[in-house]
Amino acid sequence: MPLTVLAALRRFDEGRFRAELYRAWSTGLGAGLSHSVALEHAGRIRSATTEELRRYLIVGTQHERAIATLVKARPNLFDPMEIAILSAGEEAGTLDKSLRILADLHAREFKRMLRLRRQMSYPLFFELVGVFVITQPFIWRGGWKAYLAAIAIALAVFLLVGGFLVTVLAGMASGGATYALPRFVWALVAGIEAGLPAGPAARLAASVSQSAELRLQVAKRPERDFATTPLASLLEGSRVIPPALTSQLRVADATGDYLATLKRYALQEQADE
Repeated sequence: MPLTVLAALRRFDEGRFRAELYRAWSTGLGAGLSHSVALEHAGRIRSATTEELRRYLIVGTQHERAIATLVKARPNLFDPMEIAILSAGEEAGTLDKSLRILADLHAREFKRMLRLRRQMSYPLFFELVGVFVITQPFIWRGGWKAYLAAIAIALAVFLLVGGFLVTVLAGMASGGATYALPRFVWALVAGIEAGLPAGPAARLAASVSQSAELRLQVAKRPERDFATTPLASLLEGSRVIPPALTSQLRVADATGDYLATLKRYALQEQADE
């Protein structure tokens, strides 16, 4: 968990960096470049985590290791949805499509995080105001010099550990239905579009939704349910899933056309935001 204010704010940009990397990688493959060359041409990424991922993939592909093997070997660098989509894309020979799907998925996540970052400006503002409030007693005890020294120390502490509160609050907000639901739906759409079966795609989407309730609901289900149980029944009873989505899931279960049905729902919800 990042403690500094700058580190906490940088976390909101992670989706943009992932989207840039996957889009550049996809463009390179479309131009006929090898994986390692395409990733080299993507250039250095201004995110330590995503840059580590890029360098890891460059070295791994230079040694002619399969993408599926590489991503599964480092789950700390890739989220479960990335692992599943990249592995499925390589096995099906549609890795270029998988990369575009991930780029779009992360670009949407970045837009959500921009809204969340604007909300986090309020606790940051009050933290900053608190720096000047809690140091006021130093005026009375030691005068202006002591007060200015106290402010300098308090500001340093704020910059070094002020990101903790922002990270905690952002985590709580991000796991709420306002952010977790669109994240779940678009991840589900991405998984199905990449060729994953609906059940496993729903399990992966729940794991990246950041909703504790959805994760718990999925964790309670045995493995066979994701291959045999309709999606509407799998997710029934969740407070995160609204009745409108449950209805759409029933339609998709009946028709078997999950991609068109869920994508239409996701686009409608996006237009209403």
